[in-house]
Amino acid sequence: MNEIVVRDTISVGEIYTILSRRKWQIAITFFAVIATVTAYTLLAPKQYESQMKILVKNERADMIVSAGGGDGSGYHGEVSETEINSEIELLDGINLLQHVVIKCGLEKGDSGVGKIPPQLPIAIERATTRLQHNLTITPVRKANIIQVVYSSRDPRQATAVLRELAESYLEEHLKVHGTPGTYQFFATQAARYQNQLEQAEANLERFRQQNNIVMLAQQKEVMLQKESDSEAALMQADAAEDESAYKIVITSTQLANTPARILTQDRALPNQYSVEHLNSMLADLQNRRTQLLANFRPDDRTVVEVDKEIADTRASLNKATAETASEQSTDVNPVHQSLEIDMAKEQAELAGVKGRRQALISQTKSYREQLMALGNATEEYDDLIRTQKKAEENYLLYAKKAEEARIAESLDRQKIANVAIAEPPTEPHLPSKPKVALNLGLGVLLAGFLSLGIAFGREYLQQANLGAQLNTQAGLTSGYLIGTVEQRSDLEMLTGLPVLAVVTHPGIG
Repeated sequence: MNEIVVRDTISVGEIYTILSRRKWQIAITFFAVIATVTAYTLLAPKQYESQMKILVKNERADMIVSAGGGDGSGYHGEVSETEINSEIELLDGINLLQHVVIKCGLEKGDSGVGKIPPQLPIAIERATTRLQHNLTITPVRKANIIQVVYSSRDPRQATAVLRELAESYLEEHLKVHGTPGTYQFFATQAARYQNQLEQAEANLERFRQQNNIVMLAQQKEVMLQKESDSEAALMQADAAEDESAYKIVITSTQLANTPARILTQDRALPNQYSVEHLNSMLADLQNRRTQLLANFRPDDRTVVEVDKEIADTRASLNKATAETASEQSTDVNPVHQSLEIDMAKEQAELAGVKGRRQALISQTKSYREQLMALGNATEEYDDLIRTQKKAEENYLLYAKKAEEARIAESLDRQKIANVAIAEPPTEPHLPSKPKVALNLGLGVLLAGFLSLGIAFGREYLQQANLGAQLNTQAGLTSGYLIGTVEQRSDLEMLTGLPVLAVVTHPGIG
């Protein structure tokens, strides 16, 4: 019965067999690689790296050039990744690098290549490409810092290039983020609007003097109030005039019906004086008749005359005794006097009311005319006020922006920007390349992998060639093959395939 042995791995012995068979090849390859790496490490030109760090910040707000009245600066505290990338692109700009090349004279290194003059554009372009290749710009993770590394064979040149790069970068940053001529523009606009403001104020003052306007709104309000009060007073005067005229009519009627004097005392008195006088006369006449009768006869003419006088006197006495005298006293009527006083007062009041009414009519007319004049001047006055306010707003706006632009330009001249050299470049004293220990370590690893790889590769190719030869020799006898292949390794060498199992032939001990 045939015996089958299954194998899924290569044994250590087989590996040892391959290493033993290829030991000289492995050794030569290993030491050749080590020698090459060592020679390159020792003979390669030394490279010196100088580095600097740039801090990106937002402490200074960028000025926004616009005609708007908003804030003239754009400020946000946190630095975004976009801003850092923008600064990196600015650092790696061709124009900036060409400026550094010219300032540091890096194009002179290409003057010997093809006999190119150092100031030709092709020499500058080659030096710029070499500078860009040797320049490494990377952002520091989780920080607002950009790290710039430049490698050169000359440590002083490396430091000088970074210093010039920093200086040129700050100038380029200020140029890019600034707006040249901003202050001059805003100053010119401010002066222009200042002239407009002065002209508007002069026109407004002239209009005020011509129309006697100090504060139009307050004057209109006061004038309207005065006109309303004057009209109200005029209406009151009209009512007072009508009232006074009516009172005069009533008082005149009452005065006409009221007597000027009234009887104050009425007494009935007898005619005592006349009676006494007549009695005295009668007594005298009787005495005279008696005397005449002593001398004359009763029918004598003288006695008759006396008798007649006595009869007349007695008749008068009887009449005087029968009649009585009356005594009456009168005085000024107070009602009539009061009515006359009231009439005089009302006439005087009527005259005063008429005078006040005429004055109120003239005053109301004057107030109305002034109010109409103020109303007619309102539109032009408002236009002048709007023009003056607009000119003032524009002047203040551009004056403020001019001051902001002046401050921004002063900051630019002082090179105060949102970027700062956090770590200036320093001259290196130790070369950064080649790194001897690292290169030798990597050389050992490379030599080991390469020597083993070549050894196993050649072993694999040899086995593949033997397998191909076996496939072309199909006429060989099995006995010959058995005699040729005595061990498993021989079979693997011939076939180029790993042996998975071993079958023992019955005829082979």
